[in-house]
Amino acid sequence: MTKYFLLLSFFSSYLFSQTIYERFPDNQENYVGGDVQFYKDFHKVLIDKKIPPCENKNEIIFFKIVIYPDKKIKYVKDELGSYEQNKCTFELTKEVAKYLTGWNPAIVDGEKVAAITNFWIHPHELFQELKDDYNPKNDMVAATYEGGMPNFRKKVFQNIDLSRFTFSGTFRLEVTFSVEPDGKIGNIKLVQSTGMKQFDEMVIEGISRIKNKWTPANIHGVPLRSFFRLPLQFTAE
Repeated sequence: MTKYFLLLSFFSSYLFSQTIYERFPDNQENYVGGDVQFYKDFHKVLIDKKIPPCENKNEIIFFKIVIYPDKKIKYVKDELGSYEQNKCTFELTKEVAKYLTGWNPAIVDGEKVAAITNFWIHPHELFQELKDDYNPKNDMVAATYEGGMPNFRKKVFQNIDLSRFTFSGTFRLEVTFSVEPDGKIGNIKLVQSTGMKQFDEMVIEGISRIKNKWTPANIHGVPLRSFFRLPLQFTAE
């Protein structure tokens, strides 16, 4: 059986409880005609329905939805608040989604399943005449740190004191964090522990004290929140 991350949830009172795949299969289209057709249809709805544009031209969101086997959709709550910060774009996207008909359910082991997928929505661009191959995912510039990730790792090790602990062998720790549109890091989370709580906490605290800003990710110059996974290994005798 193909392996996917699973998320059990109740997204709607009228949809019965069911397994929701947290990741849409990579080799399948989440919209008939792919992302390019999705954005063409999105643009057409904006124009045909005369939906008013957002005042802030830099609003942009990472819109996550569940596509159900019956082609109904439900948006996934944004726990980090970007929907609230880009409220006009969020409301505009929900309105446009009502008229889109190309949703393509995921298929796993020959069966249609509910799965989460996502789209970058930048209304200011979508109100313009689109290039035939318009897809903002292809134009994303990743966040960078001066000196690259090796230099960031160096900063992490400079901010922790291994002498506080006595251990031998090899220990691994892994964290995730966000790089915010202003270049600061946040949302630091432990995803793999060394098994030593105080050591883990010291590393997380060390990461949070790094003040050097990143150059944030962007799409066509508009800064975005992005996420990184940072594995760390500690070896001592």
